[in-house]
Amino acid sequence: MFGFLKKARSFPTPPALPPLTAAQLRPRIKHVDYIRTLREAGVPPDQIPDHVPLCGDLLVTYAFDLPDTFIMATSKLLHSAGIAREDAPRLARENLGGTLPSISFQAHGGCEMAVTGGELEASLLVLDGLWKAVQADISGELLVTVPRRNRLLMCDSAHGHAVDALRAQTLKFSREFQDQHCLSNQIMVRRDDAWSLFEAH
Repeated sequence: MFGFLKKARSFPTPPALPPLTAAQLRPRIKHVDYIRTLREAGVPPDQIPDHVPLCGDLLVTYAFDLPDTFIMATSKLLHSAGIAREDAPRLARENLGGTLPSISFQAHGGCEMAVTGGELEASLLVLDGLWKAVQADISGELLVTVPRRNRLLMCDSAHGHAVDALRAQTLKFSREFQDQHCLSNQIMVRRDDAWSLFEAH
């Protein structure tokens, strides 16, 4: 998944970066293997992206959104941009919510699929206000998966075979491509304004 890391064991000083600002910070959802692979490859600690646990095998990392690329945010880069580490989650969440072109949910394979038009679907997991609004419109529990960075699926647990449909569609998307954009097949449930792993009974 991270084959580029095998090219060399030395890590040269990166080229000079453009000025980075708090307004550029965005959340990026990653699998725990992303950080593990970087460490196993010998990436220096100060070059490891800053991250916090999200749920199960998923993490929230941060990146500076530049016109042509994303630059993963390390603790050092956050500091250089004048961002305290404890403020990064809030800033990234607010910046994402303020710049999303649109969010819609479309019926797909017996569940619903989020569409943003910018491959930001997995990042929607951090938008607490969005999920409060969704929960207000369903009768059961809100279940969500993110098999890829641009695939977020959800369903209402009160609807018949919704969980089975969600699981089947999640597996289908995760098998489409095996690349660095794959995330997780785990099913998450929204409880007490946070995500936790869903255990079907």
